Amino acid sequence: MKFGKSWLIILVRGGEMSDESKDEDWEPDEDLILWMRQHCAKIGIGGVWSPDGSGCTYERIDLDTWSLVRMMEHPNAISHHVRFKKLFIAAGLEVEDENPVQYPAPMSFEESERQRLEEKREIALNWRCECHLPLAEFDLEKRIDVFIEEKDVPYNGDTHPVQIWACRIICPSCDKEVNMDPDDYQLLAGNELYMQWRDSEGGIYKAQTRIEVRDLVDSGVMGVALGSKLTGTEEKLPPWMWGTYCIYIPAGLQEKSED
Repeated sequence: MKFGKSWLIILVRGGEMSDESKDEDWEPDEDLILWMRQHCAKIGIGGVWSPDGSGCTYERIDLDTWSLVRMMEHPNAISHHVRFKKLFIAAGLEVEDENPVQYPAPMSFEESERQRLEEKREIALNWRCECHLPLAEFDLEKRIDVFIEEKDVPYNGDTHPVQIWACRIICPSCDKEVNMDPDDYQLLAGNELYMQWRDSEGGIYKAQTRIEVRDLVDSGVMGVALGSKLTGTEEKLPPWMWGTYCIYIPAGLQEKSED
C-alpha cells in the first residue's frame, strides 16, 4: 500500500534534472512495468497515487483509466509526468491529463514537507478494503503488530540486521485481515495510536511524551521502559516502540473502560 517512494523517482528519472530530449527517448524496462501493474492493481477506483518527490498526483477513474489530477508548476514535475505516462501506457493503462489542478512549487523545505504530508493524508483516506470499505473506518485501535522476518541489509560497507513488521487490522465488514506497512498505518491512524503496542495477552503499552513522563514521575506513578523484547519473555516488540517509556493498561481494565 505504498504510494511510490523516492526510489521510484530515481528509477524513472535516473537522478537527472529535467531534459525534454531524454524524456522522449526514455522507455520503462520490464521490471518497472511489472511493478506498475502490481502496484496499480492494489489501488481501488477513486484511490490516488502520488509518488514522493514527483509533484504529480493521479486518481484511478475506472479499471483501466487514471487521471492526472494535480501537478506542481515546475519543469521537473512535467518531466516526471511524461515518463509516468509512458509507464502507465506500457502497463496497459490509459491516462487522462488535460486539466490537472496546478499548484505553485513550495518556497521552502518546511512548506514542501507540509504539502507532502497533506497529500499523503489525503491519499490514506482513500485506501479501501477489497469490499470497498475505507480503511479509515476500521477499528484502528485494535491493530496487531506482526513480525514478518529479519533481513541483513547493506550499511556503510557492512550489513545490518533489520526487522520487517506489519500492522494488521481487520475489516469490520468482511473480516479480511489487512497487513499494512507500519509507516502507512502511522499516516492513517496518527501518532497516538501508532505509538502503542498490544501484547499477546491483550494488554496495551502506550508510549508517553516527555511531558507525560515528567508528570508520571512527579505523581509517583511508575511506567514501563521497553526494549526489543518484553521483559522476562521472548515476545518481540516492534522497533518503533524500542526505548519508549509507557503506561500499561491490562486487558481487563480496557474492557471496563469500554463499558
